[in-house]
Formats: sequence, structure tokens, C-alpha cells
Amino acid sequence: MVNVEYLRRTSEEELMRLHNDEMKNRAAHYNVYLDELRRRETVRQGDRMEALTRSLNRLTWVITIATLIGVFLTALTLTLGG
Repeated sequence: MVNVEYLRRTSEEELMRLHNDEMKNRAAHYNVYLDELRRRETVRQGDRMEALTRSLNRLTWVITIATLIGVFLTALTLTLGG
């Protein structure tokens, strides 16, 4: 029986080796190690997506502030008769 704590603290290389060893002795498909590798990749992708979302959020705020400054300067120029 494989427990979750063991899977999560095992390195990816070790999981691949364990999977290969298990597959040598089994005729049926046995996914425990591959499932853990997929789960880890999904977590990494989620982390990358969160970082990208934060970057896009910051960029949106910078563009909004730059636009507001541009509108203010245009209105000021028109008001003062530039």
C-alpha cells in the first residue's frame, strides 16, 4: 500500500524509477506514481498561472494610471489654452 505522504516527499526521479519497477511486475496498468507526477506538474502549472495573472494585473494598473495621467494632461492643456 502506497500512502500519500510517501508519494509527496519522493523525488520525481525516484517516482519514475518506482513506476518502471512496478510495471515490470504487473500486466495491468498501475498509475500511482504517474498520477503523482501529473499532480506535481499541475501544481507547477497552477503556480505559473497565478504568477502570470499577478503580472497581468500589475500591467493593467500601470496602463490605467498612464491613461489617466494622459487624459489629465490633455484636459489641462486644453483648459489652459495650449
